[in-house]
Amino acid sequence: MTTTYRTFFRAMALYWLGFGLGTTFYPRMMQMFMTPEGIAASTPFSDQVWLHGGMDILSVCVLLFALSSVPATRTTLRAAGIVGVLPVVAMIYTLAATPFWAPLFLVPAAGCFAFGLYGFLLAGRISATSR
Repeated sequence: MTTTYRTFFRAMALYWLGFGLGTTFYPRMMQMFMTPEGIAASTPFSDQVWLHGGMDILSVCVLLFALSSVPATRTTLRAAGIVGVLPVVAMIYTLAATPFWAPLFLVPAAGCFAFGLYGFLLAGRISATSR
């Protein structure tokens, strides 16, 4: 079972690594998820915000890779589940509340949600004595 947890953390890190590198070094990549209004609203400031967001994503990737090298606990798996679900909340909110995002934005949201759900499922497989 340890291999499953290690694979989970590494797969989650690799999934986000692409977005982290893209938003850090090529913020225009995110325009594929935007409506024409969203693309028109892009500015040098928003590119700088994407840089910060990309670094945040990369820091989560580093943490996930580190977690893959230590024994998993219910707490770490639940935390990873929360990490997977929180971006989904933001993505759905911004898709519904702003004119800037295209429905294609739901594709990465589905991936994040899947990792979040799987984190909670894996946490449920660990005995209660393993915190």
